[in-house]
Amino acid sequence: MKATSYNNLTLSGSGAKTMTGVATIAGNLALSGTATAATAIALAISGNLDVGAGTTFTAAGFNLTVTGTTSVSGTLTHSSVTGTKTFTGDVTINSGGLWTESVNEAISFGGSLQNDGTFTAGTAAHTFTGVSKTFSGTSGISIPSVTITSPGTYQNNGTLTVATALAGTGALTQGTSDTLNLGGTSAITTLTATASPNTVNYTGAAQTVNATSYHNLTLSGSGAKTMTGVATIAGNLTLSGTATATTAAALAITGNLAVGAGTTFTVAGLTSL
Repeated sequence: MKATSYNNLTLSGSGAKTMTGVATIAGNLALSGTATAATAIALAISGNLDVGAGTTFTAAGFNLTVTGTTSVSGTLTHSSVTGTKTFTGDVTINSGGLWTESVNEAISFGGSLQNDGTFTAGTAAHTFTGVSKTFSGTSGISIPSVTITSPGTYQNNGTLTVATALAGTGALTQGTSDTLNLGGTSAITTLTATASPNTVNYTGAAQTVNATSYHNLTLSGSGAKTMTGVATIAGNLTLSGTATATTAAALAITGNLAVGAGTTFTVAGLTSL
């Protein structure tokens, strides 16, 4: 492929398209047919990235910036921890699409993330900075480490699983009927979980429960769940696995309390149920 800047670039047909010297695309980059391509130097796409069904685009060991939207119906692979990867616009993994991270690389998002295909994330931090954006999709989203930085504000409109750490100075809001699974720490500045109904599930071991109000709260997994600052559960509180918990403030549960087999719930002083 000619080493130059492009306005719009379409890679179609079949086989590998060698992108040596391609650093700037002022418009859109689209892959179709069974074409494959990989970044060969730092690449800035000012428009949209469209990875069509049957194609593969590899974000290799160079900076990659997509200012517009990213749509994945084929395969988008991250193969190197070298180089920053920034997706400023919305990212959508369509049905049949594959987003794969074969390495544990930090990735930055500025828009919404929708997964209707397969989203496989590494363990490095995934940072979200968009305002009034969403996590959504029929397939759910599982990212071990999520950081939402100010002024970032995101709403979970599906099933979001954060296995290691939910952090940052931004805000995450639970949508109606949606589920947040937290397997590690939850140190995000603002977690809003009052939508009726929604469920926040602490699935790990020895966790501190975010000091906020909940609709449905589930304490599963194992170990002690520290409930300092948890005062209001508008729906149900459920313990399962081998989790233990002790009230640390006056606690009002409007719905049901279910203390499952193998669990322990301790009602300390100055607590109402």
